[in-house]
Amino acid sequence: MHTRVRICGVAVVSMLAAALVPVAARGEDGARAAAPAIRAAEVRSSYETADRVLSRDIGASVKLPDGHDLWLFGDTSVYALHSKNAWVQTGFIDGNTALEGKTVRGQVPRGGEYPSGKPARFIPDPNNVYLTDGSGRACLKGNGHAAFSARWPSGAAVMASNTSEVLVTYSEVCVTVPPSGNPAVRAEGWGYMLYNWRTRHIAVGPIDVFKPQRNGAALDGSHIFGWPVFIDGRLTMFSSSCTAQYLTCGGGHVWSVSTSTLSDPNSYNPKPMTIAGSATTWQPMSISVGQYPHELRMVETTTIGGDYKIFSTPTLGKPWRLVQSGVLPDCAPNSVGYCHGVESHPELSTPTAMFISYKDPSSGPGGHMVISAIPYP
Repeated sequence: MHTRVRICGVAVVSMLAAALVPVAARGEDGARAAAPAIRAAEVRSSYETADRVLSRDIGASVKLPDGHDLWLFGDTSVYALHSKNAWVQTGFIDGNTALEGKTVRGQVPRGGEYPSGKPARFIPDPNNVYLTDGSGRACLKGNGHAAFSARWPSGAAVMASNTSEVLVTYSEVCVTVPPSGNPAVRAEGWGYMLYNWRTRHIAVGPIDVFKPQRNGAALDGSHIFGWPVFIDGRLTMFSSSCTAQYLTCGGGHVWSVSTSTLSDPNSYNPKPMTIAGSATTWQPMSISVGQYPHELRMVETTTIGGDYKIFSTPTLGKPWRLVQSGVLPDCAPNSVGYCHGVESHPELSTPTAMFISYKDPSSGPGGHMVISAIPYP
């Protein structure tokens, strides 16, 4: 689930998970193969220059059949360097933007704004999201405390039935900003669209499978799906919910769902997933699931301080096994903010490292999307 909450001030967090030291793989000569030395490196667009940068989050990606990578981001801010070395926000695109670059395994991605070369909304904005006060009014600026409504991407996959199309999943959210306090986010709906990457046009949708209700009710976390993968030609997605959250996630649930009829809400029957062993429980402040060689892997973020756990399973239906835990580079809490929007990238990962991206609040004005190579296993 992509729930994003902003917290002001200094967050004091106990780093609960100590990093495990993995055993490095060995090459043909018996020497250990080194993991790429990439630590919180910025994922930059060709639109960015020395005096113009982009601040955005989420960063889900999918490898296209032609060898390119399509990245989907959330809300995007544009900053320009003005006189006296001051950065000034000059633009804001709510909802989402996209980037396309050539995929090179083991390297930091670079690319151009997609599809037009300049930052632009990729998934159209919704017009059916409502204020959270039960008034039935649209979640649009000017109505109550509404800031905007948006479709935030939650994952993408090349369709097994038509490799010219990419399945893009999203949550529909209402963002409100009360006179006092932090911005609040409520996910009210979920849906998908099919995008033809060859023609650079939307082929189907967006289709809101679970439509927002006029009373502004929150959609249950079990039905906010993302990270689609095709296993034996069948689509599977994942969702999560934290039931005890305050700076850390004390406990929660993770589900999987498989469907062959995307537009039918009755075809979605989430099944809870389990962890091998009785001493470990889910702590999903957020999750990211990817298909890797011979296994599925999940990155579970457990605190706002960048603490994470990596799980794996050889196949759906079997319990997930905790492989390692640690803290993402540059994510210690500070007065600037905290890391979020954590995503893993199988197409960039190597046999000895997982490539994991996230928004680093201390990287550039407004924070920047970065990527780190985390040694694995």
